[in-house]
Amino acid sequence: MKQSLTTMRGFMVLLAACFCLLTERSGLAGTVSSFPKPADVEVTGTVTFKDDGTPLPGASVLLKGSPNVGTITDANGKFRINVPDDATLVVSYIGYIAQEIKLNGRSTLAVSLEADAQQLSEVVVTSFGIARDRKTLGYGVSEVKAEQITKAPTTDVTNSLAGKVAGVQVTGAGGGFAGSNVTIRGFSTFTGSNQPLYVVNGVPLDNSNGSGASNGSNSVNTGVVNSSRISDINPQDIESISVLKGAAATVLYGSRAASGVILITTKKGKKGTNKQISFSTNTAVGTISRFPKFQNQYAQGSNGTYANNVAGSWGPLIQGQTVTNWFGNPETLTAYPDNVRDILQNSISSQNDLSFSGASDKYDYRVSYGNAYETALIPNNKLSRNNLTVNAGTQLTNKFRIATAFTYTNNVSDRTQSGNQGSNPLWRGIYTPRSYDLTNMPSQDAAGNQLWFAAEDQPYWAINHVKNHQEVNRFYGNINLKYDITDWLQADLKVGSDVFTYVTKGFDDKGVRSNANTSSAGAGGVLDRSEITRNLNSYLTVTANKKLTSDLHLTATVGNEIISNYNSFIQDIGLGIVVAGFDNVKNFLTFNPTSAITKQRTVGFFGDVVFDYKTWLSVNAKARNDFASTLSPGNQSIFYPAVAVSFVPTEAFPSIKSKFLSSAKIRANVGEVGKGATPYVINTYYGKASASDGLGSTAVNFPFNGLAGYTYNNSTGNPNLTPEFTREIELGAELAFFNGRLSIDGSVYRRDSRNLIFSVPVPSTSGFTSLATNAGKLSTKGIELLVTGNIIEKENFSWESSLNFTSFKSIVEELAPGVANISIGGFTSPNIQLVPGQPYGQIWSNAYQRNAQGQMIIGSNGLPKPTTNVQAVGNPNPKFTMGFSNTFNYKGFSLSFLFDYKDKGDQLSRTIGDLRINGVSEETAKYPRFNADGTANKPYVFDGVLDDGTKNTIGVTAQQYFSLQGKYVAWEGYVLDATYLKLREANLTYKLPASILGKSNFIKGLQLSVYGRNLFIYAPNYPDLDPEQNLLGVSNARGLEFGITPTARTIGGSLRATF
Repeated sequence: MKQSLTTMRGFMVLLAACFCLLTERSGLAGTVSSFPKPADVEVTGTVTFKDDGTPLPGASVLLKGSPNVGTITDANGKFRINVPDDATLVVSYIGYIAQEIKLNGRSTLAVSLEADAQQLSEVVVTSFGIARDRKTLGYGVSEVKAEQITKAPTTDVTNSLAGKVAGVQVTGAGGGFAGSNVTIRGFSTFTGSNQPLYVVNGVPLDNSNGSGASNGSNSVNTGVVNSSRISDINPQDIESISVLKGAAATVLYGSRAASGVILITTKKGKKGTNKQISFSTNTAVGTISRFPKFQNQYAQGSNGTYANNVAGSWGPLIQGQTVTNWFGNPETLTAYPDNVRDILQNSISSQNDLSFSGASDKYDYRVSYGNAYETALIPNNKLSRNNLTVNAGTQLTNKFRIATAFTYTNNVSDRTQSGNQGSNPLWRGIYTPRSYDLTNMPSQDAAGNQLWFAAEDQPYWAINHVKNHQEVNRFYGNINLKYDITDWLQADLKVGSDVFTYVTKGFDDKGVRSNANTSSAGAGGVLDRSEITRNLNSYLTVTANKKLTSDLHLTATVGNEIISNYNSFIQDIGLGIVVAGFDNVKNFLTFNPTSAITKQRTVGFFGDVVFDYKTWLSVNAKARNDFASTLSPGNQSIFYPAVAVSFVPTEAFPSIKSKFLSSAKIRANVGEVGKGATPYVINTYYGKASASDGLGSTAVNFPFNGLAGYTYNNSTGNPNLTPEFTREIELGAELAFFNGRLSIDGSVYRRDSRNLIFSVPVPSTSGFTSLATNAGKLSTKGIELLVTGNIIEKENFSWESSLNFTSFKSIVEELAPGVANISIGGFTSPNIQLVPGQPYGQIWSNAYQRNAQGQMIIGSNGLPKPTTNVQAVGNPNPKFTMGFSNTFNYKGFSLSFLFDYKDKGDQLSRTIGDLRINGVSEETAKYPRFNADGTANKPYVFDGVLDDGTKNTIGVTAQQYFSLQGKYVAWEGYVLDATYLKLREANLTYKLPASILGKSNFIKGLQLSVYGRNLFIYAPNYPDLDPEQNLLGVSNARGLEFGITPTARTIGGSLRATF
């Protein structure tokens, strides 16, 4: 800690020295080096971006011929300078075309700078909303604009990032309104969250998904699949998204930013658009994108014999014979091709948005309301979201500005069960026997008892009698005060909050056969849970922005951030329903209430210094020191430093520029970020006690006879925990060719994480089972590449194309001494494990026995032999991913599409395995199951050798081949290559020209669009289902699929009008 404080003190002394230097340079704010002769006139003005009229801070204003006389614009784009009344001013900004302006006696100027297409510069948003020229950045930042987010609308903004940003992997969790996994540059921790930090208008947003943490749940008994809370944001309100990837880019956000940062900036009123009204509406219909192909030749039964009480379709050939069905009634044996598909429906999504906005030199405002409504492919799944957003600011004086941005969200949803859950309508429903009339057979009798041959819940009964209702009411936003102390020194205070209530009601009707919401064992149950989350955040910064000489510019920031997090919940589970169908908690016989409160606080101090030399060298040093309440006092200090350098050789050596090479930049950085512990992991705490005689008698649960009883939790606290640390080194280059028509942005990086916090087993004699400790190492190496091109650019036609490439490999270097593996999700077997020397999160299970040559060993019955031990059978991590987008513009028409490709990456699909095991999938009837004489056909021969080493030639039947004794005798048989190519998005838009809109100017703009999402999925080695789906939802564990709702292919239309 002393070393960290000493380093921090040294860094602050350096910043203080820079400020002293600035103060001593001159007595006139904004003057570069020396005083001119007495001026004839004081000139004031504003410099703005030509494309949208917004202020341009940090622009240079120099007296032509006297480079030592000049100033720079403040945060509002304003400047003041004393010069002769006949002077010529040179106004410039990196990445924009400089202007020379003759005063001719004028004392007030309004200057608009136009972007220079030949340079690789553009302004991007970085930490704490600081806008910086891309050319000066020594680290990678990717930006996604508003039109890219809303081309193919989706209710969850994270889905709109899929395939668009190099280094970012977005994986759907499956199910209606489910959240998506978002990882940036692989993995940085073992069991903590690998999700990025989301920041909206400077306020960090909680992204937990209802499972207790933002890293999700590792339970395969998922119940319902919850949304991530980032889905509360209305995508139509977003102006841009900036993705900060490496440690040097994220270090100022401290302990929350080890896995990257996603900065979301919402829309506000634009100068020159006073009193603008915008309205947009879109509606889309979703159908099943990929669905199993079923055989319809063979009936319910086994070994060729009809049986009405089994799940498999290994019965006789369907030929219209008369059988007795499960209800005891005679019926003609018939196939029902749509008995599974009929469970599902088309989904519908719609969104309507209305906004009012405007801006002038003194104020800006935007008020918007949005309503989104969506139904899922499974009935009784629906979502309704309402957003009210206000973004406003005013310039009270020349020096003082106040602004606010806040959003209220009401998010209501109804969901059915998912995953490894017998109340999931598709868990058993998807392999319903082909001769069972699921659509028309009753699901319950007059008394309410389920009518279903299987042990799980009948699909239609589950849809109507197992329910989960969720409602979120959320308010987040900030108040921002900015004060220009001088022309070059600014103070900025932002105070924000993110407060929401999360209410859940789960109901399992009487007769439920599975765990569902309450694990009521058929008695029926209700779950009432109310959760409150309150996150408060404030940060104060002081920024100096000044030219030290004509060639050297300094930007220096010091700041403080205070973060306070509070979460509490109260939950009551009632069991034993009295009146079926009535979900009030008073309608139940027993109750089990629980509650908890979690608090934590972090105080951080940070500094950021940027030296820009001319237009070709930028050096950025930054550091932050956090003090985290979740660690013991002696370990609470967490120090994170970073240095980044940007060098532009085409500016340093202009002679290397040519018609071929327009510009080039080389960047390098190194940084370190840390992460504290989760709340209370350093403490040993108590839980409610129970006691038994150990002989299976009924346990005594406390409180008992009015006496409370508590016992230690199974995990003991560790007050000696220290922070996790992740160090990252990055090298990159940005090149532009052919006058900026072609650009390439590439990065290579290495990330090393150490002192990772996770639980390790301890001897049972200690009275505990586990202890949280610092141990282990994790490394990630990766490559990112972005290629963009304006292939054709004519007066009425243009073609823009973009290709991004991502490849990373995360390796578990070490665990704790004596710890061979960590399971981060799944079943006892298969599961997802971390093993030293192996890639992060491999699939582990039993496998096929093989000889030294790798050949499968086949038993004398012609079936493979399984191993008794577990081993790595699959790696879910892709070899690489790519996104390929194209946009064609012709007059008022615009056609765009996005392909998303993932190469390799394994997935264990229980669904595909169960379809085959139960004989319902099309491939199980590839060959006739019976010979002409009625005997069983044995066309399958496993590729392998017998125990004596001879090649296997023993034929087996289809039922044997696809059985739990055949192909699926080992979990290895369920593992498939999840390579896919998706047409992720497509959009055709027509903007009506002014000549059609008329001269009244009432309608200022009107555009019509048709769009689609997930229009095409090609997965050559993964039949029938979407290989992207993940059973474990938003979590660190990937590669397991079981009972996931199919992905929807959506096609819709939208209208956008401006008045």
